[in-house]
Amino acid sequence: MSIADIRQPHAEDTARPLRTEIDSAFIQAYRRQVKESQKTFWSRFGVTQSRGSRFELGANIPKPVMLLLRLYFEARISDDDIRSVSQKRAAALRQALVNPDLSSPFGSL
Repeated sequence: MSIADIRQPHAEDTARPLRTEIDSAFIQAYRRQVKESQKTFWSRFGVTQSRGSRFELGANIPKPVMLLLRLYFEARISDDDIRSVSQKRAAALRQALVNPDLSSPFGSL
């Protein structure tokens, strides 16, 4: 059994064409078909509008971004999946490494 067998399809998955070959023309045509701005579409993948525009004009897409695009267009990840990992996380609680008493920053000697 593969991950694809386990994952339940979402309603939005049916709108995305399943395709393994992803190029700039395909991305641009898809984005226009779903009527999304460059900013909206590319921010989903952590890419700025200007950089996404260059990708749509034929610039090389870095491997991490291409991997996300491939997973997205193969319907292995959804907008909800991307949204859940892009949300801001609470800062980790760390103990202070410096003595808060500034009269002796190195502690007692």
